[in-house]
Amino acid sequence: MLTPLQFAQLAAAAWAGPAPIVQASISTCQPFTGQLATYYTVTYTVGGAMFHAPLCGLCPFQAVAAAVAAAAAAGVPVSRHHAQHVISRTAAALCGVQLLRPGFACRARRHRFARFRRGGLFVVPGLHASARHA
Repeated sequence: MLTPLQFAQLAAAAWAGPAPIVQASISTCQPFTGQLATYYTVTYTVGGAMFHAPLCGLCPFQAVAAAVAAAAAAGVPVSRHHAQHVISRTAAALCGVQLLRPGFACRARRHRFARFRRGGLFVVPGLHASARHA
């Protein structure tokens, strides 16, 4: 689902609290059933204390949320709302959902394409009049 780099970036982006050391790992094993299983673990180290999910998660979002929740339960001033927001935006982006508020570059491209559809390229009325009379 996610590459190790993407998973590490998700774990780092979901944290909103004191500066941590973020350890995110993806491990794959093949149990006796013959199917390949992937486990995601996240550990945040803040001030010498380590906070991680109690169990390895089968879902990367679950692993990040559980690690943030463990730190919040231990009294670390971390924003669980921020983590939820980052996780939901990442999951939506992976599903192909367009962001509700596109960035400046996206709005600028849309505005420029709308001008092309209207049939004019940066039309300045005074410039056309003076160019014809010259």
